[in-house]
Amino acid sequence: MSAAPPRPMPPPDPLPVHGPPTVLPLSGTPSGEAAAGSWEPWEAEVEQRLATVLEEIGTPFIALDAGWRFMLVNRAAETYYGVPRQAMLGRRIWDLFPDTATALRPPFEKVLATGEHILVETDPHGRSAAARPAPFSLKAFPYRGGVGVSFSEWSAQRRAEEVLRESQEQLSALADNLPLGVVYQMNDALGFEGRRFLYISASCERLNGVPAEQALDNPLALFDLILPEYREEIALRQYEAHRDRKPFDIEFPIRHAKTGEIRWQRIVDAPRRLPNGSYVWDGLQIDITDHKNAEEHLKLLINELNHRVKNTLATVQSLAAQSFARLDTDAGGPFAKARQAFEARLFALARGHDVLTRENWKGAHLSDIVHEAFAPYRHRAEGSEAITACGPDRRVPPAVALSLSMAIHELCTNALKYGALKAPAGHVRVTWSISGEPPSSRLRLRWEESGGPPVRPPAQKGFGSRLIEEGLARELNGTVHLDFREEGVVCTVDVPLE
Repeated sequence: MSAAPPRPMPPPDPLPVHGPPTVLPLSGTPSGEAAAGSWEPWEAEVEQRLATVLEEIGTPFIALDAGWRFMLVNRAAETYYGVPRQAMLGRRIWDLFPDTATALRPPFEKVLATGEHILVETDPHGRSAAARPAPFSLKAFPYRGGVGVSFSEWSAQRRAEEVLRESQEQLSALADNLPLGVVYQMNDALGFEGRRFLYISASCERLNGVPAEQALDNPLALFDLILPEYREEIALRQYEAHRDRKPFDIEFPIRHAKTGEIRWQRIVDAPRRLPNGSYVWDGLQIDITDHKNAEEHLKLLINELNHRVKNTLATVQSLAAQSFARLDTDAGGPFAKARQAFEARLFALARGHDVLTRENWKGAHLSDIVHEAFAPYRHRAEGSEAITACGPDRRVPPAVALSLSMAIHELCTNALKYGALKAPAGHVRVTWSISGEPPSSRLRLRWEESGGPPVRPPAQKGFGSRLIEEGLARELNGTVHLDFREEGVVCTVDVPLE
């Protein structure tokens, strides 16, 4: 729908780029008639003031006639378009800036047809993308038989809202395209059963086989995918987290709604307080099926390795027994004692392996290492404890675990033959401490005997002493010192834990 054409009017003189503005008659009467006295001096003064105001305002202003030709362009509009006003005046806006027609022509035509004032929010037009300033709101209104257009830059709040909207759209796009994850948000209902999804990314359908829209309408559509034997535990954990407003993290298998495949999922959920005091729950669902499969494969490999190591130790023990058996038939002879010592060391090594096996060879706790090493020697008689140990528990690497196991075994063997564990009242006290922070942590361990027979320094170092002082220090890049005091042997160990 178009308006009736206005009466013809010659285009006004263009405003100069510099100098005083040209007076434009408000009524549209040609300026020649003004010279003949057809309009009063006060009208000329008003025209002059209006032209000055329009020229000096800091925001762009343009006026278009009924044929969409520029009939007024102020200095700010000239700067905005980046085109000299002399090149725009008298030309159609759609010819100069054709990309504006789609967004602006319909509302401009409506202004001509109805005389209404219309606000149009649009990106800057008529400029290259690199040169465009911040977005503007355009206010179009009837002006001298045509359309006047004033530009006003978006307010800081409007720009912030737009930036927030764009950020939300970007986050939604990222969430919707997560290959192995779902992002969601739930309300904090008064009753746990009343919780509902406020948002859930479109990737929900890919991970679960349930469209996001269906999950928004019915949260149980996802809960029902959980394998039955896990539902009670998960519901309890979720209820407790909701009640206490504490983060929630759990892993469980589901059955994909479309493929029927069993997939492992991890849910990480945390409450967030809003400015108004209410809470929402931000959550992430991650498909960890591949990770779980890799873990299972690793466990199989470790179990196979442990089985082979045990078989190897058993084979070495059998070889030792067969090799020593015919060398000396005397149970107290040197070969029999050597065989016993060798077998005991094999058992000590096996006990160290057992501790590491339980931890999948990722390391072991100091308390477990000490407990296993002392097990054969702790109780010499019912009701008596010959060895006490205390110190902070700490996981140590496999190399440290094995070396300490062997060293403690040698110390126990020596104490049983010559030291505190030989006497009924003898006692061994083991203490340790950890100093420093990773990766500079160090273990300081002290073995102290008391109540045994008087100690004399050995004339020469045996295998056990060499293994403790030299082998342990070399293996762990630390220091080990044996002090053969008369009241009891003292061994100090200082080694790095990393």
